[in-house]
Amino acid sequence: MLWTQEPGFKHSLPCFDYTQQQIDLANQKISTHVGGLDLLIVDACLPDQYQQGQRVLVTNNWIAPDQLDNNRYEQFPASWYGLYSGTIQVDPTWPTKKFNCFINRMDPIRQSWFYQLIRHRLFDQGLISFNMDISRHIINGQCNPRDTPLTVFEQQFQQHLQIFQHEHNVSKTMVPYRNFNCDLPTAIMQTEFSIVLETYFDRNEVITFSEKIFRCLKLPRPWVMFAMKNAVAYLRDLGFDVLDDLVDHEYDSIEFAIERQVAILDQCQIMCQRELTTNDIKRCEQAAQHNQSLLNKLFKSFHTDVNIACQNAIKKCLT
Repeated sequence: MLWTQEPGFKHSLPCFDYTQQQIDLANQKISTHVGGLDLLIVDACLPDQYQQGQRVLVTNNWIAPDQLDNNRYEQFPASWYGLYSGTIQVDPTWPTKKFNCFINRMDPIRQSWFYQLIRHRLFDQGLISFNMDISRHIINGQCNPRDTPLTVFEQQFQQHLQIFQHEHNVSKTMVPYRNFNCDLPTAIMQTEFSIVLETYFDRNEVITFSEKIFRCLKLPRPWVMFAMKNAVAYLRDLGFDVLDDLVDHEYDSIEFAIERQVAILDQCQIMCQRELTTNDIKRCEQAAQHNQSLLNKLFKSFHTDVNIACQNAIKKCLT
């Protein structure tokens, strides 16, 4: 797992390091009593995907529905998200573009987002990056280590995305692409809304978040999010202000990722046709303040709750 060290998330890496220390201590206690059991932090996967037929207790730092066996699984409480607390320093500014969309990694779905922005005639209205990072392709053996991002870009088009022939012809001389020079928070402030492409979006059995959505939750601008089904609903249930009065998040309940993507793009076209008003900005500032306060509250109980979760996990391992 990698944790952001960008300004505005000063607690992120220390909190994760603290959690890993507690996991290591728990495994030391477990190993003195029982052999063959490991306590792990799982990122957007069900425990069974790691257990491989063995009785391994897995701690997951994100929500998972009722599919989980509580005898083998310990879930960190909502205070986990306190690791994303911290103030993001930005200068007040009026938007000059309609939206932002930051695409870092390469995979067919992310590449399709670049195409879709062109197809939906949104491209020229946004601050957009498509960095074409293929590091995960190389690590997972999905491409040759000698392949270039442009090679992978072409391969993904040929294998998965030929319905975007026109958009591919338009974009292949543009990529990698970035049409802004500022940092991401500044780019968000210079736009009327954000299109957030979360790290995971195709595993509806779990819900997980990264700094991507919390960056937007802490800044006074609306957003739409491409993530798992019901991810927005989960944020809402946790108490975050998701600006339902400014954004139609109906897309959140759609089962299939591609259909969800299309619905988000439809919503983006609607948002591009309206003007963000002074009152809308004030409403967004209210939401950002609320969300920041909630994250600060969650952070206050982070360390205690991690300790409790690890102690509960030890008991389950030893039962």
